[in-house]
Amino acid sequence: MAAKKVPGYRDATREIDEILKRIDAADEIDVDALADDVERAAKLLEICGDKLKAAEVRVREVSKRLVEDEDED
Repeated sequence: MAAKKVPGYRDATREIDEILKRIDAADEIDVDALADDVERAAKLLEICGDKLKAAEVRVREVSKRLVEDEDED
């Protein structure tokens, strides 16, 4: 079985929104489906957090290089 591709930040947040809408719109809650949805949303939140941390590191590195380049001039 192939591993599921890790979604990008935008796709992950959209899927989280879809899960929340589905849960909010449900007249009756299927406990098994709810558990699956909550588990998936938690994984997506973890992915988003990791992507935000990685983006922060990249931005800091670029900012540092820009300051260093400016100091050399």
